[in-house]
Amino acid sequence: MLSRRIFTGCAICAAFGLVADDASAQPSGGIKRTITARTDGPAEGYETLQVIVDIEPNVTLDWHTYPGTEAGYALDGVGELRVKGEAPRTMRSGFSWMTAPDTPHMLKNGPQATRLLVTFTVQKGKPLATPVPAPT
Repeated sequence: MLSRRIFTGCAICAAFGLVADDASAQPSGGIKRTITARTDGPAEGYETLQVIVDIEPNVTLDWHTYPGTEAGYALDGVGELRVKGEAPRTMRSGFSWMTAPDTPHMLKNGPQATRLLVTFTVQKGKPLATPVPAPT
């Protein structure tokens, strides 16, 4: 039986998709990812990463997917989150979300810097994000 601590850690990890090495986790252009924790699991071939994401004002993270689950919480800032098949949502301090594996999504940041706490549970050895065309 899983302890509450292990279950909580696994649930958080299952929320995001990230890459195995710190250098490959860095996107370009106004976004900085700082990995604060990393652990194997919750299943063989997966890892869970806890990441602080800093986004500069007016930066757009184009449509992309993760090879796993993303769970996030907005610490500061305001932006618009779009997920394929869902209505756009305003992300602001206190907003939380989860994105299923391989689900196209994007974020358009507002006029101030945004800081997010994100947990990725992703397949080891795969890129954190894969660009995809905008859904039609």
